Amino acid sequence: MTLSSTASDVINYALKTDADYVDVRIENTFSNYVGLRNNSICGVNTNLQKSIGVRVLYKNCWGFASSSSLDNSSIKRIVDDAIKCAKKTAANNSKPPIQLAKISSRKTSVSDSCEKDPQFLEQKDRITLLNNINKKTSSVKEINVLDLKLLENHTQKLFLNSEGSEIEQILIRASLFLGSSVSGSSNFQKIRSVGFGGVGGIELFEKNDFDKFHDSFIKTLPEIAHAKLIKPKEQPVILNEEMGWNLCHEFCHAVEADLILSDLSPLNNQIGSKIGSEQVTIIDDASFKGYGEYYFDDEGVKASGTLIIEDGILFDFLQTRETAGESNVIPTSNGRAESALYYPQVRQSNTFFEPGNYTFEELLEVTRNGLYVCDSFGGNADTIHGNFQLDAQYGRKIEKGELSDFVTGFSIVGNLYTVLGDINGMTKDLGSFPSYCGKNGQRVSVGAISPQVSLKRMSVISNIAQRQIRKIDFTGMKEI
Repeated sequence: MTLSSTASDVINYALKTDADYVDVRIENTFSNYVGLRNNSICGVNTNLQKSIGVRVLYKNCWGFASSSSLDNSSIKRIVDDAIKCAKKTAANNSKPPIQLAKISSRKTSVSDSCEKDPQFLEQKDRITLLNNINKKTSSVKEINVLDLKLLENHTQKLFLNSEGSEIEQILIRASLFLGSSVSGSSNFQKIRSVGFGGVGGIELFEKNDFDKFHDSFIKTLPEIAHAKLIKPKEQPVILNEEMGWNLCHEFCHAVEADLILSDLSPLNNQIGSKIGSEQVTIIDDASFKGYGEYYFDDEGVKASGTLIIEDGILFDFLQTRETAGESNVIPTSNGRAESALYYPQVRQSNTFFEPGNYTFEELLEVTRNGLYVCDSFGGNADTIHGNFQLDAQYGRKIEKGELSDFVTGFSIVGNLYTVLGDINGMTKDLGSFPSYCGKNGQRVSVGAISPQVSLKRMSVISNIAQRQIRKIDFTGMKEI
């Protein structure tokens, strides 16, 4: 029996129980991981995972169940569990009726293109790639530990619902995380971690873009090893692409409609209000070929761009079908789940500042004296009150419009609802990197995409704790 016929049988069986709406997600994911530490292979894992998730709407109440087994008895059981859950909730429900925003039903099949599909690649090819990267990187004498982590995924996603949609999409990703522990004359351990990747296979790491990225990583290692600590103070800053995205990403949690409807964000009545400078336009676009790309979200909504802020004016929120129905607006293709085992919720995809009109040299000249803030260790934000902290891996002083000494051991802090007003320029070009976002126990891939961003002022504080990291955990350090 094909996956499509299996999903159709689930729909028909669930509708016989008087469900008002049913959708089924089935996923086949091939994943491969290879890790290299100090010239030695430290991990190899190839995995094929199947999963199914069934969601039913019964008398304005949801029921959801999922399984990693696709045999007939398991599928029948999870449908029964989803219905049972919905009926139990409906028996005690006093909440307003759930209204799903209307969408077009679609029958289509789409796929990412890939030169070196993870499913058909030999492990020796991956190891050869990592060895070549390792050889070039390990020449830096300040390195104590060098980690390389290659991740590849080929995911077949099937979505069917009782409204007639039948959607198959194949998403292919490859990412490479490079991490190092370095030390200089002070013998303090400093951590450096970067990522590169996107849509496609390991051919992404055999192109000029990766070579430039890798060369830049190598050049910064000895400088960071010998960098001094910075004194905390408020000053003008320029955020590099990764830090610019980190700021944008943390703000955009506050425009996720489920948080707004739950009073966990104060932006509910701010549509049309000016909340940033005229330099600020923010877009979320799952159709952009970044690490957060997809063709349809996990509710069958076609991927599209959402204009969140235009010229500093708040324009729109990110929606699922349920939040859009409650707010009487159009869903924005941001209903996402970690896999078919999880329930969809409002999530970002590729979220970024629209590029500006400056070159980097022009931003330096505008800033004159301040700090160039580079590469994220992660961040956290309180969407209710707006306070945030973004941890930086390193920085460079800006003196008289030019880059100067390297510095480490600091974070930037501020308020989400005032900081956008301090942005006074962005570069013309975008950087794009792989990252992940965690929310309510689910983790999804997102595109870390941004220009370089200049701010008139930003509070810089000491953060010595990051120098005490003893175990390099790329996933944890990159999760926002």
